[in-house]
Amino acid sequence: MNEIESRRVKMTKHLLKNSLIELMQSKSITKITIKEICANADVNRSTFYTYYADQLSLLDEVETEVLAEANEHMKKIDYNGEHYLEELLLYVESKSDIFRIFLCRPENYAFQSTFIDAFFINLKKMLFLDCDEKIGNYVYGFLISGCVGIIKRWIESGYDVTRKDLAHVIMRLSREAAADFANIRPAAQTQPQ
Repeated sequence: MNEIESRRVKMTKHLLKNSLIELMQSKSITKITIKEICANADVNRSTFYTYYADQLSLLDEVETEVLAEANEHMKKIDYNGEHYLEELLLYVESKSDIFRIFLCRPENYAFQSTFIDAFFINLKKMLFLDCDEKIGNYVYGFLISGCVGIIKRWIESGYDVTRKDLAHVIMRLSREAAADFANIRPAAQTQPQ
């Protein structure tokens, strides 16, 4: 009995999350009502309130899951620069609707900030800057802002270049941007064998 109920809960939450994402494709979260979410998901309002306080708590759960899934996906990728970026771009493209909403719209700043933080951690594993840590954090911040900006433009342009080409552009620009400032070498070369 509990297994069936657990599946029902998962299915109901899945319907509500998909409904929210679908509605957010044309509206800001502040313009979406619980009534709309429930009607679109074919779930009654009392069921919605069983799991969520409001649409923002539903959004928070969706964002948390997307970021956790993105982090899990990134952990599975080896840190060979261009390959890592290609895999990250593949993931972004496979979740196109979600990243178009959460990464490209200014009202989703909290998601963008957390995504950038995760990117920052992974970039530090991928690239070693031979400079003071404080200065390095500014360099990483610059590189990440540029990378995220390129990815946002790629999403908004309908993925008009291949993942391989875009990964190459990002890596080349990143190397060039930091080359005059610091010695950059793949992190794998800096770690003891």
